[in-house]
Amino acid sequence: MEPSSGKILAMVSKPDYDPNTINETWNDLINKEKESQNDDTKENESALLNRATQGLYPPGSTFKILTILEYIRENPDYEDYTYHCEGTGVFNSVTINCYNNKKHGEVNLLESFAKSCNTSFANISTSLSAESFRKLCDTFLFNNPLPTDFVYNRSSFVIDKKSENYELPQTSIGQGDTQITPLHNGLIVATIANGGAMMKPYVVDHVENESGIVTKKYMPEIFDTLMTPEEADILTSYMAEVVNSGTATALSGKEYSVAGKTGSAEYQENMPAHAWFVGFSNIEKPDIVVSIIVESVGTGSDYAVPIAAKIFDAYYDE
Repeated sequence: MEPSSGKILAMVSKPDYDPNTINETWNDLINKEKESQNDDTKENESALLNRATQGLYPPGSTFKILTILEYIRENPDYEDYTYHCEGTGVFNSVTINCYNNKKHGEVNLLESFAKSCNTSFANISTSLSAESFRKLCDTFLFNNPLPTDFVYNRSSFVIDKKSENYELPQTSIGQGDTQITPLHNGLIVATIANGGAMMKPYVVDHVENESGIVTKKYMPEIFDTLMTPEEADILTSYMAEVVNSGTATALSGKEYSVAGKTGSAEYQENMPAHAWFVGFSNIEKPDIVVSIIVESVGTGSDYAVPIAAKIFDAYYDE
C-alpha cells in the first residue's frame, strides 16, 4: 500500500480461486471450508477466506515495533538501555529463548531490535506498565474497528492492568494471546512511514460509467495521528537497522532503501512458525509498505524477506 494515501496497490491471499470458473468449483470450495471448520487440528485451507484482511495470526517479532514504542514512551533515557543476552532467561517466572538459543551478548536497545533478541525484549517487558501498554495497543486499533469497509477480523490484545506479570514476557515478543491481521500490521507500519498519521485504506481509485466518464473519485483521508513525527523517525531508524545489520540484511545493498521488521510467529507445538516481514521502501520519502506472512514455514528472514525483495524489485523494476 501507499503509506501517504492509504491506496492498496495489491492484495493477495493463497489458496485462491478463479472467479471465472466459480460455478464449476463452488462445491469444492465450500467442502474444503467445512472440512477446515470441523477439524480443529487442521489449518483453515479455505480459499474463501481472505487471509490479508481476515486471517488472524500471532504477530511474532513484528510486534516488537510497538513494544519498543511503549518502552521509549515510558523511558526518556531509552538510549542508555543495555542487556547481556545468554540465549535464554527467566522473566516473571517465564522461560524465554532467543531463536535457536542464539547468544547475542551485550546489546543496546537498537541492537536488541535489529537482532530480534527475545530475551532482551522479555527483560524490557518486566518494567513496562501493563495499563499503559494496553492503552497504546488500543490506540493502534487492537480490539477496535479498522478504518475501512473491507470485510475483516479485529486484531486482539488482551493485556491490561488486571493481567498477571507472567503474561508480559511472551506478549512483548508477539506471542501469548495477541492476534493480528496482515492488513492491520501493514497499517501500523504505514503509520510509521507516514510520519505518524494513519491513512484510511482503500482499493477503488474511481468509478467510471459505460462512456468512460468518471462518476466518483476516491481521495486519501487521514484516520488519525497515532504518534509524533519524532517517534516515527526513531522507529524508522530502528527498522532501517534491521536491514543494515539485523535479520533482514538480504534487503540491503539495493538501489532503494528499506526499513522493516521480521517475525517468526510460533502458533502450535512441533509445527514450523509463520514467517512475517513488514516494512517500507525509500526511507526518506516512502513509496510502498508491504505486510507479508507465509504460513507454517519457518523464519521471516528465510521466507518472507525474499518475497518482500521481489515486490520491491518489481515496483522499482530492477
